[in-house]
Amino acid sequence: MKNIKLSLVAIGTLSMLSCLNANTLSEALTNGKVSGELKSQFYQKESNTSKTVNIWTNGLNLSYDTADYNGLTAGVTFQAASVAREDLDENLTAYNADQNVSGSVLSQAYIQYKIDNTNIKVGRQYLSSPLIASSGSRIFKESFEAATLTNTDIKDTSISLMYVKKYQGRTDGNEGAPSFDRLGDGVFSIYATNKSIKNLSLAAQYVNAKNLLANNTKDVSIYYLNGEYDFNIFKLGAQYYGSDDNGAANNDGNAYALKASTKLGDLSLAASYSEVSKDGGVDAWHLGNGADYIYTWSWYAGSRYSADMKATKLEAGYKFTDKLSANIMNISWKTGTSSTTRETDFIVDYKASKDLSLRLLHGQLDNAGNEYQSRLYASYKF
Repeated sequence: MKNIKLSLVAIGTLSMLSCLNANTLSEALTNGKVSGELKSQFYQKESNTSKTVNIWTNGLNLSYDTADYNGLTAGVTFQAASVAREDLDENLTAYNADQNVSGSVLSQAYIQYKIDNTNIKVGRQYLSSPLIASSGSRIFKESFEAATLTNTDIKDTSISLMYVKKYQGRTDGNEGAPSFDRLGDGVFSIYATNKSIKNLSLAAQYVNAKNLLANNTKDVSIYYLNGEYDFNIFKLGAQYYGSDDNGAANNDGNAYALKASTKLGDLSLAASYSEVSKDGGVDAWHLGNGADYIYTWSWYAGSRYSADMKATKLEAGYKFTDKLSANIMNISWKTGTSSTTRETDFIVDYKASKDLSLRLLHGQLDNAGNEYQSRLYASYKF
């Protein structure tokens, strides 16, 4: 019922705008674009106690975007999913947080206005930034209810202001579709990128959230800096994360990371290192699962932001053809009080056609909750 009400609100808003100039806006509506995606995902994992589970979920994304009307546009995106098959006898709740979901949700419903170099967007929308980001790695892509303003008046510079009120996750935790839940008293952020110096890319973001958790006790400020310089034959990158957090967890800390990468023809290589302060971790990954930009991230086993954590990552990739590529990454991490955990991820991507793509992910883990995890993705976009 909630989705129906929101759909009516979006339609009503467009109808109201049409009264301003029915002929022109009517043309903008009829010249709008419909796009979508059919996707199928199979997940399987074995725990370190030899419990094996798997699930197969199918999904649909359907979007409509109006044509431009004097700088004004609007859009909606509908997501739906259904579990086709499951084998969860050994762990009934294994995928309740991400893939064991059937239902639908209106994930985007926004109005957007662009004038000169300023873009304003209000409503349900996908966000992509280092500290606030929608993840699309599961059957339902995460979304936010937010107001954003982006300006590019300064040459080679983008500055974005964000106010985020609600967050839509991957499921409701009980095999149902996700809903939009309040983020405490709201989240404010400023995000800037700059490329004014040749070969140098800079990014910075600040986030301030009030009463973020359900118990209304957590105010948090998060800081992010990233710099990358391209020497042509190789690239060097450096990152900084910091947070001030009054929640129960000790997340008043800092994290630093370095990355070196190069490309030799169709072969790509990279090495990364990260380190977190001993006296506190960093609260840098709660505003969307896509907000995990630290260089030493991995596909499966947790984040790299715990206090006193040191991590290394080695990567290699090869492009066999325009359609086929493969990557391997090995990540290891530990704290002063824990033994080393390792993860090796294998990724194969195949683009069968312009619209159809396939991806196979397999992760082998050592000293983690699972022995291995595998995923198979199929996506057809139209």
